[in-house]
Amino acid sequence: MKERSLGRIIEGHFKKGLQKVEEIFKDTRAADDKLFSYFRVFIDDKGVASVTPSSKYLVGRVLKAMDVKRASFIIEYGAADGVVTRKILEKMPAQCKLLAIELNEKFYSDLNKISDPRLIAHHGDVRGVVHIAEQRGLGPADVIVSGIPFAFLSSSGRNDLLADTARLLKPGGRFVGYQVTTHLIHPLHAHFKKVKTEFELRNIPPNFVFTAFK
Repeated sequence: MKERSLGRIIEGHFKKGLQKVEEIFKDTRAADDKLFSYFRVFIDDKGVASVTPSSKYLVGRVLKAMDVKRASFIIEYGAADGVVTRKILEKMPAQCKLLAIELNEKFYSDLNKISDPRLIAHHGDVRGVVHIAEQRGLGPADVIVSGIPFAFLSSSGRNDLLADTARLLKPGGRFVGYQVTTHLIHPLHAHFKKVKTEFELRNIPPNFVFTAFK
């Protein structure tokens, strides 16, 4: 109940803030269409974790935690319009495959425009990731990365998804999750043998980056 109440409070503040920003910039060229697009999707879709695209600093920290250079298969939860996806594709080996799952229809449409044969864009819910991977004949994964808001899932929902995540990883594989709060620390320790926590301030909002090893 507390998490849902907090979510409603945050949503209300963002709605008010968005109205004010749009009033200020509506007659100028200073408004960034992509930024406002993120605002709108954030307000309309509770499954979107961030109000703005991830900063280069956050993306860099996430990529470093992922260590993709030796990977042969990577899964991305909540790929949005592909900010992190594109950077993963730049860094991963030529023979590697990337399964990027996105539920929001608008973001999936943007994601699907990325032209790279190594990318497998999937429109669907990450809670069905085991079925999605099996359906496509993929797995196990070296790395799974996630930007989805685990705080919006129930406690059992978080644990179920983390259990599936651990199941899909190779022995020694890693899960990298970037989140606004520390709510993942306890459940990660329940499913993985080692968890590393970092913090990236240079993002709106700042994010914790968790690296969990199987």
